[in-house]
Amino acid sequence: MRGEHCVAGATILSVISVILLIFAHIGQVSSGALVKSIYMAEVNVAAMLMVGFDPFSYGNGFQGGTNTSASGMYDTSTTDLMGTFKGLRQYYRFGMYNACGYQKDGGGICNSSAFAYPMEPLGAMIGDVPAKFRKQTVDIIPTSTFKDNSYNHGMTRAGTGLIFVSAVSFIDEAIFWGLGMVGGGGTGWGSVNVVNNRVGSCGAALALIFGVIKLRLTFFIASICASVGAFLLMLGAALWTAVIAKDAWLQNVKVQHGYKLGIYVTAGPSLYLVWVAFAFTSLSCLPYVIACCTYRK
Repeated sequence: MRGEHCVAGATILSVISVILLIFAHIGQVSSGALVKSIYMAEVNVAAMLMVGFDPFSYGNGFQGGTNTSASGMYDTSTTDLMGTFKGLRQYYRFGMYNACGYQKDGGGICNSSAFAYPMEPLGAMIGDVPAKFRKQTVDIIPTSTFKDNSYNHGMTRAGTGLIFVSAVSFIDEAIFWGLGMVGGGGTGWGSVNVVNNRVGSCGAALALIFGVIKLRLTFFIASICASVGAFLLMLGAALWTAVIAKDAWLQNVKVQHGYKLGIYVTAGPSLYLVWVAFAFTSLSCLPYVIACCTYRK
């Protein structure tokens, strides 16, 4: 098979990965209809999971475990800012750049966006729960990674950072593939200029060196970028997966009278998108290597 054909197949896989990662990144940047259903993790602390009495909801779990009414513990507004002690939201969703709180009707509000926004589920709850419920909220949750804000903070920030850096490797991969295919003539120099204007990075600078003529080296570097990207995606997704799996242990906790604690931590679509992107990126590595070995001018 010609090297160009291998590279074309690898590029299709890489493009799919990039598209998936774009959707993974935009989750929870706002509470809008498009992005509110895209998130890395969700913490469900609903007052009731279904109409009527529900022994599996946090609201009833709190009452059963503390013998205290949960009346006034929840905020019903969709405009109150998070972290103002107005009351718990029904659901908290964490993305890579933001966290949002939602009511059952789907309305919600988000924090200010920040790069590599950390997931701190207990911190989000304590920031919203009214002062009179704060100590009981902390006490009813058993010692676990869920209560360890520093662990959740560090792991999820590191995971998001690795996923972001992997995107840089995809940019370099595209640079070296494109310049390797078109280099040597006026088109190649034009491509270099476009890249240099749009990407002020080391990848663009190296592209100026390697992209002037067609070389196997450009495909080799593209394969390295794909491999690095896949490895970083795997690490980033694994960190998020580990945090969610450990925090999800709370779903098994029971309080007095047989009530479940009622805090449910689940993975969201963004995490699955990252894992699928990892799979596609890994598959793209082999065609790049074949192209490096078989390409001819």
